[in-house]
Amino acid sequence: MDALRYRREIRWLFQAALLIFVVTIAIGLAAGLRFIEFTPEQSLTHFHAGVVGWITLGIIASGLWLYGGTGTREADERWVSGTCIVLVASVPLFVFAWWVDSMALLAIAGSLVLLGIAGYVVWMLRQAARIGYRALTTPQLGIAFGTVTLVVGSAIGVAIAAQEATQAFQLPATIHLVHAQTQESAYLFLAAMSLAYWRLHGNDRTTRGTWMVWLFFAAGVIIALSLLANSIEGAAAFIPLDIAAFAIMLSLAWRRIVNPGWLVASSARHYAVAVPFAAVYLAIFIYLVLGLTVLRLWPDPSQIPSNLIPAVSHPFFVGMVTNVLFGLLLDFTARRRSIWPWADHVVFWGTNVAVAAFTAAILLEADDWFRVITPVLGVSLLVGIATFTARLWSSSEQAVPQEVPATV
Repeated sequence: MDALRYRREIRWLFQAALLIFVVTIAIGLAAGLRFIEFTPEQSLTHFHAGVVGWITLGIIASGLWLYGGTGTREADERWVSGTCIVLVASVPLFVFAWWVDSMALLAIAGSLVLLGIAGYVVWMLRQAARIGYRALTTPQLGIAFGTVTLVVGSAIGVAIAAQEATQAFQLPATIHLVHAQTQESAYLFLAAMSLAYWRLHGNDRTTRGTWMVWLFFAAGVIIALSLLANSIEGAAAFIPLDIAAFAIMLSLAWRRIVNPGWLVASSARHYAVAVPFAAVYLAIFIYLVLGLTVLRLWPDPSQIPSNLIPAVSHPFFVGMVTNVLFGLLLDFTARRRSIWPWADHVVFWGTNVAVAAFTAAILLEADDWFRVITPVLGVSLLVGIATFTARLWSSSEQAVPQEVPATV
């Protein structure tokens, strides 16, 4: 990994992401153990530190990896370096704005984050244009669609903050839902599945892989546009598309998903376990939408059982996306696994057993479980943060066998 064209910037982004993730974990631990009663705004700090700080910075680092490859640096790479500096500087300010509940500061910080994301996407689209659509690999295509959608979702978020800060204009009533689903369904789900495809199947272009990307993307767009039109019934049209895309993913990578080497301290099992967690998320989300539209279990969204919506969060953000990013960090620091090698098992088993138990506890409304599950999850993630940070900056290296994704 030392030959990567943007190794320096990837390391900056991963390190910033890990440090901001500490905020998410600290708030989650305090809330889960009932140490502190947080305000709604402080709870949103927990969410946005995770989604924007940890996940989005990690996905942008992964995009630099995918598109930069091992090519030599060009004479002028200031655009990439400058974009990364803007992101590393502005995202902590964005998280702080949520904590202090300042809509004015949030609009300013959000605009700076949007500027950094847009700068990255401009660079990425230029690289994609040089490569050509037909020559793009499936993961490159998925990351391109996902992060372009991220610009749209982020712009909506900035507009919401500006509206609440100034009261100078009025956005549609459903705009918060549109923002959430643009970021989750059209951006994050597609990006995470594309990265998982990369590491499970390969950095290649297949017909089925192309269909997978287009179907995931179309499903996310359908959800966002239906919510914008205040048509929850229309949102149900995403269901066959996401199911088809997910089935394609399974058909391409099922061997590596079933048998990645569960007892081997490697990245493969992180990518593999992300897929069943994605299935759990998708199943609960589909049930929510069907319950509102086809089955008519609840006359309106306010009557949805309070445990269902939180139940999708941990399989999605931790079980799926965080596993993919932890796998990439393991690969990025592969030559430094001699640092705390025991930690790889603690991080994998502690995190994933806890996420599965956490999801079950939410669905079963077993609140007593949280006092046991929360510290296990929090400590496992903190061990991962400390381990990857140590490996990112260590100069010690060892020879490691190269993991080559199987082709199917």
